[in-house]
Amino acid sequence: MRLYESLILSTLLYSAETWNMTVVNRKKLEAAHHRWLWKILRISWVDRVTNEEVRWRTGQESLETIIRRRRLRWFGHIHRMSTSRLAHQALVWTPTVFRKKPGRPQKSWKSTIKEDLTLLGLTWDEAKEEVADHEEWRCHVARCATRARGRTKV
Repeated sequence: MRLYESLILSTLLYSAETWNMTVVNRKKLEAAHHRWLWKILRISWVDRVTNEEVRWRTGQESLETIIRRRRLRWFGHIHRMSTSRLAHQALVWTPTVFRKKPGRPQKSWKSTIKEDLTLLGLTWDEAKEEVADHEEWRCHVARCATRARGRTKV
């Protein structure tokens, strides 16, 4: 499992905190994660073992939880940055002239973060205030991950 975490997961989730996660992408990632865990345990689909059971046996969390935790930590890091830093400017920047293309609205990183914040029961402005205290924000991130753990099913 240590090899899996250090080699596979670290490569798979490289810069995952910046992804704007769609349902389709999340399901594909979770399926790959579970498939690898099943192979590590040498379990066949014929054995009828649930994904939750496989995660429990391996001590792994769902990828959604791992990515959410990383994303919220990165959000906190960006907000604590100096306003002169490019990452902070990109987060708060809004285009002056914007023409919306017809069709389904594209999911942005900011909207993904807002979904994560709703799990915490925070709004965007409340979260910006909470981020200032690094230890308190760490507790919020841990709470979000544990809340998501009970709600996630693939």
